[in-house]
Amino acid sequence: MERALFLSRPDDDLPSWVGRLYFGAEFCPWTFPEAAEILAAMEAARRCAVPFTLATPVIVEPFLAPLRRVLEKISPFLAPGDEILISDWGALSLVQETAPGIPVILGRVLSGQKRGPEILDLQLTADESRYFRQGSWYSPEAERFLAETGIYRVELDNLLQGISPLPDGLRASLHYPFAMVTSSRNCPFRDGNRAEGCDSSCGEVFVLESPRSQLPLLQRGNTQFLSNDDLPGDLQGCGIDRLVWHPCLPR
Repeated sequence: MERALFLSRPDDDLPSWVGRLYFGAEFCPWTFPEAAEILAAMEAARRCAVPFTLATPVIVEPFLAPLRRVLEKISPFLAPGDEILISDWGALSLVQETAPGIPVILGRVLSGQKRGPEILDLQLTADESRYFRQGSWYSPEAERFLAETGIYRVELDNLLQGISPLPDGLRASLHYPFAMVTSSRNCPFRDGNRAEGCDSSCGEVFVLESPRSQLPLLQRGNTQFLSNDDLPGDLQGCGIDRLVWHPCLPR
């Protein structure tokens, strides 16, 4: 089982257990790091002799040009074993053009999983329970589509209700403890539709509680999460061969 660490800021000292470093942003394009930060994180991975995965976020139109500039600067330094994670299909052709030969993996934003703590309160049949443990990549048609695009790894959230085994041709990375519940391109901390990054930080993490939910939601920036440390019992049987740990709420 490969164990990965996901950071949103460079760190010179990686824990000894880290077998891969993820770096970047998944949900908000305006928190995506500059090329210098990415290269610093990549260098930290090289010093520890672990491969590097660059996470790219959900796309908005003004972000395409900055993303291209960053990818063009960092792509010459990518090495065998490195990956680029996309969280938006709109980034696929751009990534393949600017970083040819580097494997593309599909972020959990695209997983189509059924999220939210309210699922635990539903009275479900066996077939309904199976449905709620699946996502976008469980049909033969989806598997063929991914194979045609050269994608063989998908990222998954650690669902409260469990995860069904993926088709045999796919491998998965499981992100924990923070599972995405919902996200929006409209950020409560961002003013207007400027084509540049934010002037200030995303604001502090805050907790959303409701009597209708067993668990609180945690919000940072434009995305809400729940926390779930309980991993599935049969990771390999689910097609999961990589665990990705987030030390803080993702961005």
